[in-house]
Amino acid sequence: WRYHPNEHADTSVVGWQIMALKSAQMAGIDVPRQTFDNARSWLAKVERGGKERGHFGYQGPDNSPAMTAEALLCLEYIGAPRDDPSLVGGVNFLLERLPQENQETSYYWYYGTQAMYHVQGAPWEKWNGALREILLKTQIKDGHQAGTWDVRDNWEQQGGRIYSTCLRLLMLEAYYRHLPLY
Repeated sequence: WRYHPNEHADTSVVGWQIMALKSAQMAGIDVPRQTFDNARSWLAKVERGGKERGHFGYQGPDNSPAMTAEALLCLEYIGAPRDDPSLVGGVNFLLERLPQENQETSYYWYYGTQAMYHVQGAPWEKWNGALREILLKTQIKDGHQAGTWDVRDNWEQQGGRIYSTCLRLLMLEAYYRHLPLY
């Protein structure tokens, strides 16, 4: 999938489509298995190999934390087992890049939070421990913008305060919106 017909696919749009299709499936709508199999084939094209198995890119096998986080969520939604080598490699890759203040990228954190939440255990504890503190510390607490977050990264510059606040709220409520898949 891509933004316009007949364009080469990208992991970002594939991720949004897989989330929509998984939601449809959970609502009782039939989604052909072949659709998820084709998404898995795409992910294989953008995954690095060897010692970097589980590292994913945007349109090729680069080394993008954001695309890796999104690809991991896709793998979880399309049925990869918890011990899938790509999932394990990707989780380890994200654990080496835990959220840090002033290195914010809400897009990465949004997908990383969901992927790690589904994995649970020590990976989730480490991820959530790093992220939660940053989110609570950086939320505006006074004035007319209390309860929101300032725009921090390039994507938030385009989406504005509502976008940055929505993503951060979705990260904080992962425990309430999802049941772990494993």
